[in-house]
Amino acid sequence: MNLQQKLIAITDGLGLFVPEIFLVLAFVVFIILDLAGTIQKSKYPQSTWHGLMLGILVWTIVLVYIQGQRQQYSFLFGDMLFLDIKAVFFKILILVSALVLVLHSWATQRVWAGEFYALLIAIVWGLLVMTMAINLLSIYLSIEIVSLASYLLTAFLKDKKSTEAGIKYLLFGAISSAIMLYGMSLMYGLTGTLNLADPQFAQRISQTDGFVQLVVGGLVLAGLLYKISAVPFHFWNPDVYEAVAMPVVSFFSVAPKAAGLLVLLRFLSIMPTDFQDVLAVVSLLSISIGNFSALWQTKLKRLLAFSGIAQIGFILIGFVAFSSFGIKASVFYIASYLFSSMGTFFLIDIFANNQDNQNIDLNNFQGLGIKQPLMGILLIISLLSLVGLPLTVGFTSKLFVFSSLWEHYQQNHQTLLLILLVWGLFNTAIALFYYLKIPFMMFFRVANSSDLPEITITPAQKILALGLVIPIVLLFLKSDWLMNFIEKF
Repeated sequence: MNLQQKLIAITDGLGLFVPEIFLVLAFVVFIILDLAGTIQKSKYPQSTWHGLMLGILVWTIVLVYIQGQRQQYSFLFGDMLFLDIKAVFFKILILVSALVLVLHSWATQRVWAGEFYALLIAIVWGLLVMTMAINLLSIYLSIEIVSLASYLLTAFLKDKKSTEAGIKYLLFGAISSAIMLYGMSLMYGLTGTLNLADPQFAQRISQTDGFVQLVVGGLVLAGLLYKISAVPFHFWNPDVYEAVAMPVVSFFSVAPKAAGLLVLLRFLSIMPTDFQDVLAVVSLLSISIGNFSALWQTKLKRLLAFSGIAQIGFILIGFVAFSSFGIKASVFYIASYLFSSMGTFFLIDIFANNQDNQNIDLNNFQGLGIKQPLMGILLIISLLSLVGLPLTVGFTSKLFVFSSLWEHYQQNHQTLLLILLVWGLFNTAIALFYYLKIPFMMFFRVANSSDLPEITITPAQKILALGLVIPIVLLFLKSDWLMNFIEKF
């Protein structure tokens, strides 16, 4: 491809890159507004920031929808990005989670500096590009953009704990990025191309020794598993969860993992090597370490951090099967997990009643469910969905991933798959013990009425809580609404 053809490819790609261009412009505007102090001089600065951010995210969702309607399959900027229905779906998922973050901040009256919103736009932009990345270079650059902005948001509160967590996050992130980049450089040396969609990539990598394929692919896989906080690349997760403000933790629990899973899906689809055994072991370890570590936690943020690691293990079960149904089951799981996870974080934040408290203790929840029964019931529904019990979409999600694994086991009868199936079901029961600690404290460990803190629930908080919890039940009753869309993959 000569220079003129490359320029034509770039200009053609701009027409399908409108949402991302809009976010770049929004990022620049937010930086200028913050430097000029325009918003801070207004009568209601925080409401203005929140309103602007909500408007930008809603309009970006509209642009992504239009982007998906115009053309479902197209390469952008040569071979750097690939727009398909999967990318559009995950983009909407990421934008909705960012929207919930802003609504969470607004409903709990969080006060953020102006650069917070610029960093959030940068993360969202990087995640949107990740969903389309099909070139090793674009994958690496988009991951690094998300990582750098995430490090800054982790240390944003500027206290000792958040600074320490930010440094840990940075160190682990730098190591995983170096490992992944080394694997990518070896892949380029073996194939002569950075484009995963290039037929020569799969052809040349398949001609190399099987052990070499496993090692090189494993190096890249390590970096991707770090982004979704799967074991053994999870060490940063609990510290970051504990140090970061609740709305940001809620966002971190869904959006980066969703984008990372799509990149992982694209990578595994190209590789000729079967990573089924590796992913099965990672899934087993994530479920085990996540669940058993959560059992001993009394700090709610750390409990939810370890439970999130276990949830990633369950999501990876669909990747272990790696059938059409298995992949769709994992996508369904991460989409429904948005409501369960972000709903849980929001309701816990309301009951914690202290937006600066980084060490929310389980014992502080004694009797709070009796004082606020509606919000207590909504929190129970969210927690039951994380467990995977009936009448919640969490049950449907686990049913799908375990069904895909059982279907795959019947085809090849591998012992490792059966172990993963049985152990996964057993760990679902184990999760009951730590998830239900919270409602037990709220409704059955009643403290003296004089010791109970006053909790005022605003109409905005009730509406957002209902908006996050109602889909948990609705998608259980009407799971075909979401699954029919995923079937288009």
